[in-house]
Amino acid sequence: MAGFGGGGGGGSKKNKKVKPLPKLKAKTQWDRYADLKQCKKVIVGVKIVGDEEEDADWLEVGKVRSENDEHTLVAIVRQRALIADHAKRLYPVKVPANSVLEWGYFLEGEEEGDNSSWVTVDKASGADAPKGIEKKFGFEGISDKASGFYCYYSEGRVVERGETHTSALTTGSKTLPN
Repeated sequence: MAGFGGGGGGGSKKNKKVKPLPKLKAKTQWDRYADLKQCKKVIVGVKIVGDEEEDADWLEVGKVRSENDEHTLVAIVRQRALIADHAKRLYPVKVPANSVLEWGYFLEGEEEGDNSSWVTVDKASGADAPKGIEKKFGFEGISDKASGFYCYYSEGRVVERGETHTSALTTGSKTLPN
C-alpha cells in the first residue's frame, strides 16, 4: 500500500546518509588558535581561480596553528569557509562574493637564500580526517577594524597585537562579533 514516507518495508540500509561535518565558528576556532601558543604559525591565503589579471596573486588572510604542528593541511581544508569569508571581508573588491577560490599556505625556505612560495591545498586533503579533529587546530584572521573581526582591544581601543604589552591583552580583552 502506497503512502507517505512508507518505504515498503524490508528495504536495504545501503543508502545511509553521511552526516555532514560540523560547521566551524570563527570565535571558537580563534580561541583554539590562542590556546595553541606553543605551535608554529602557518600563514594562509586565497587566490581567485581563473584570474588572468596579474597572474592571480595570493592574498594573505591569516594564520593557522595545529596541535604538534601535524594537522596543517587538514586545518586549512576544514577551515576553508572561515578563511574564504574572512578574505571577502578583508578584500571586498578583489574577492567578490561569487568568486571561486583556491586555498593555500606560505612555505618559507628552510635556510637563508631558499625560495619561499605559496602551496595550494587540495580540498580532498581532509577527507579522511578523524572525527573531532577540528578541536586540534585554530585560525586567526588578519585584524579587520571595519567589522571588528580578529581585533584586539586595550583600554577600549582597537590595537594591533604588537602595539601594546602582552599583559594588556588578556583573554577577556579580545572580542569577536556574532
